[in-house]
Amino acid sequence: MNALLPHAHLDLLDRPLLAALTTQMPDGRLQSTVVWCGRDGDQVLLNTMREFQKARNMQARPRATVLVLDPDDATRWLEVRGGVVPDEYDPVARLDELGRTYTGKAPYFGEVVPAELSAVEHPVGFRLVPTRVCTGPGPAQREQAIPDPSPQRPPAREASSAETSPAPVPRGCDGEARIPDSHRALLQRPLPGALSTRLPDGAAQTHPVWFGLDGNDVLVNTTLERRKGRNLVADPRATLLVVDPDDGSRWLEIRGDVELVQDGALDHLDELTRRYTSHARYYGRIRPAGQRRLETRVIARIHPQRVVADAVHA
Repeated sequence: MNALLPHAHLDLLDRPLLAALTTQMPDGRLQSTVVWCGRDGDQVLLNTMREFQKARNMQARPRATVLVLDPDDATRWLEVRGGVVPDEYDPVARLDELGRTYTGKAPYFGEVVPAELSAVEHPVGFRLVPTRVCTGPGPAQREQAIPDPSPQRPPAREASSAETSPAPVPRGCDGEARIPDSHRALLQRPLPGALSTRLPDGAAQTHPVWFGLDGNDVLVNTTLERRKGRNLVADPRATLLVVDPDDGSRWLEIRGDVELVQDGALDHLDELTRRYTSHARYYGRIRPAGQRRLETRVIARIHPQRVVADAVHA
């Protein structure tokens, strides 16, 4: 069944905002790249080049996920998951329209990019037909002291061995793809990241996350009860996309294997809270203190296996 886009978040698709497009690679990993997008009713309009990997992904596996964040409010976002169908509209004309919307220039070939690229890049258009839509704000907007409404609620269930022991993944940084020094600063700033994990049906869930850097690994905090936590237990692979808010052409994509670690997860969560907000701790400030007993916190340590910086062809 097709889903409808919420009116309260339509502006995120109607404004010239950059989107994170996530598609499935041949090996099952998820590719996330930065794209321009438009809207036709409840469908998201996407244009890319026939030669690009994202186009090959959508043609071979016709589904995708788009995440758009409000640059003025990091807690406000729109995620659209769905099937992908060809856009029958002239893809060159559509690309010219997007170029005009995002840069004020047209045509795309000749004004936005060099005209000679038209000999090697051939536009193709797609429509993302929504089957599931998720929106923020989420809990992180509530940055004030929150009383515990139910101090007598039962503790969180114990995680099963299947949940705490996902498939083996590499440990340490030996053999990992290296994060380039040229883009390392993007991971050292408190920027929102777009984290993609695989749902049980193979589709991508892409949500904004806080994250930190530890050597060559990226650390995200979640719970085993949340969808992304359950996704990572079943398939311990993830992709993180971080975009420079001052230059949308500068971005870093990390596809990696994930190690779920419970030790130190609460301290790490508070560390991220201080990094991204003005508060010293998460439970009691961002979420009610009693929520702590209902959740099994874990660090999702992402060991990079493929790192892409700015490259549209990767």
